[in-house]
Amino acid sequence: MKVCSIFRSGHFLFLLCLFAVEGKKSPTGKHTCRKGLLSQVTENLYIKATSLKSSVPKDLIKTTRLLKKTTKMLFMTNCSVRDQLLSFYVKNVFSRLEVGSDKLYFISAFQVLQANMDTCLPCAPSTRLTSAVKKLKRTFLKLGDKGIYKAIHELDILLPWIQAYIQT
Repeated sequence: MKVCSIFRSGHFLFLLCLFAVEGKKSPTGKHTCRKGLLSQVTENLYIKATSLKSSVPKDLIKTTRLLKKTTKMLFMTNCSVRDQLLSFYVKNVFSRLEVGSDKLYFISAFQVLQANMDTCLPCAPSTRLTSAVKKLKRTFLKLGDKGIYKAIHELDILLPWIQAYIQT
C-alpha cells in the first residue's frame, strides 16, 4: 500500500515537472501544448484533492454551494469565468491554507495546470469580475473560514469541470 502511494506520488511529480516544462516557450518562441498531458495532470490532481480534503475540517454546511450548475455552464463557455474561477481558488482559497508539503504540492500543481490551460486553451479574460464569480466570492466571504473548507471539498466538482472542458 505504501509502495503504491510512493509510486503514485513519484508519477505525479514526474508528470508535474514534465507539464511545467511543456508550458515553457520553445526555442522558436512559441508555447507548446499537449492536451493529453493536461488531462492526465487534471486526473492526478483529482486524486491529490482527496488527500487535501482529508487534511482540512469537514464541510458541514450542506445548504450552501459555491459551485452551482449555472456556474458550470458559464465555466464551459466563458473564458473570463473560467480564468476568474481558477484565480479565485489560487488567490482566495489556497492562499489561506496553512501550508504543509502536501498542500504546497497541490497548490503548485494547480497553478501549473492554470498556466498551461492558458497556453493550451488561450482566451482574452475580462478585467471586470463576472457576476457568477462575484456571487461565489460573496458567499465564500460570508462563510468565513468555513468557506475555505467548503471550497476545498468542492474541488471534486471543479476538477471534473476542468476535465470536461479540456476534452471538448
